Amino acid sequence: MQFFDDLGELVELRWRERNYDDEAFPGIAREALAEVDPNRNVDPWDIIRWLNNTPQLPEQRDVDGHFGNPPITLFNGPRFYIDVYYWLDGTTAVHQHAFCGAFQVLLGSSILCQYSFEEKRRINPHLLAGDINLETVELLGEGDIREILPGRQYIHSLFHLDRPSATIIIRTEQTLAGVPQYTYLRPCFAMDPYLKSAATIKRVRGASLLLSMRHPQADEMIGELLSGSDFQTAFPILDLAYNQLANNPLERAFEVGTGGERFHALLQIARRRHGELVDFILPLIEEGQRQNNLVLRRGQITSNEHRFFLALLLNVPDRGKVLDLVRQRYPEKDPINTITEWVDELANTRVAGSHEPNVLGIDNVDEDYLFVFQCLLEGLTIDQTKRAIDEELSAEDARSLEDNVERLYSDIRNSMLFKSIFREAPLGATAQPSLAS
Repeated sequence: MQFFDDLGELVELRWRERNYDDEAFPGIAREALAEVDPNRNVDPWDIIRWLNNTPQLPEQRDVDGHFGNPPITLFNGPRFYIDVYYWLDGTTAVHQHAFCGAFQVLLGSSILCQYSFEEKRRINPHLLAGDINLETVELLGEGDIREILPGRQYIHSLFHLDRPSATIIIRTEQTLAGVPQYTYLRPCFAMDPYLKSAATIKRVRGASLLLSMRHPQADEMIGELLSGSDFQTAFPILDLAYNQLANNPLERAFEVGTGGERFHALLQIARRRHGELVDFILPLIEEGQRQNNLVLRRGQITSNEHRFFLALLLNVPDRGKVLDLVRQRYPEKDPINTITEWVDELANTRVAGSHEPNVLGIDNVDEDYLFVFQCLLEGLTIDQTKRAIDEELSAEDARSLEDNVERLYSDIRNSMLFKSIFREAPLGATAQPSLAS
């Protein structure tokens, strides 16, 4: 498209004047986007029309669609290119980039979370252990522009709220300062996703075969594998074993089965080889379960407000930041009352064909539950919550709640949906073992 040819030539001219300095590129790309403003001058659907009708496309950089649904290359320069990414669903992946540049929201809105990573142990160049800490959160809307810095300067996740969303990006081929391009697994690992080991892939698939077919010697053979495996092979095998053994919904429903015991036996075999590193696997698995649970529930509802709320629970493990974002999105409403109302509405929303009581999967969300939930949103301790019951409720209502307040307070704080915003410490801050060498 001529618009993007002109934009690309503008960036090329200015970057050449700076001798193709990578450190200058993000600022050049941001300024060029601000000047020509694709958001005001390009209809995202005109790009699709152009894609369908142009006799010759520029060379497409992401043919397999790793970014976007789809990604489309609009301009190719000698050292950089311009893409548009269309998105149907948000992703919670926390990552950094091995390139630099800038992007503009062309369509929709997003939650941008930025993180820091404090490295505590280098297991190898492709796997690091440390503390992943949420630093800032902001809502991005159409026209917003942000720079992309390489490496740990810009560890982030960008969750697209609207379906569809579209983003224009101007980016370099590669910036060495960002290599390797880590993905961050909350709460504690930085992993190079581009390191592919054929042996590890085949061994994990072999373990999956044994567990899926319920081979009588599955545990013995997988245990032998774990006893001699490196940590990067042990982790996906244990993740697989947890999902097939310890996360069996039928066993949970009937409170029977030995899947959990079998998983913990395999965990102990891995611990004998890798020591305290194995203690970090369960928090990783639990966080993955939490995210999958929320993604599933968000896919079952259509209300924009409710989908926004579940997106916050999915991406923002901080009560204060969640309240700030609700206040920003709905400035005319009180955020605590608004969130409490959303929980009440979701508790009264059933999913057709589901055995669960509501879309939240939580039984008995009554007035007592909502009162305690609102106290937690306000940041009250259990003792302060008890005082609030005495001060704000009638004597009869207070008596009915007093016997259950500690149970409700604990259930809400530890629930799959709400534990990330009500835990006393940030994810991974105090409950993990030491990573000191």
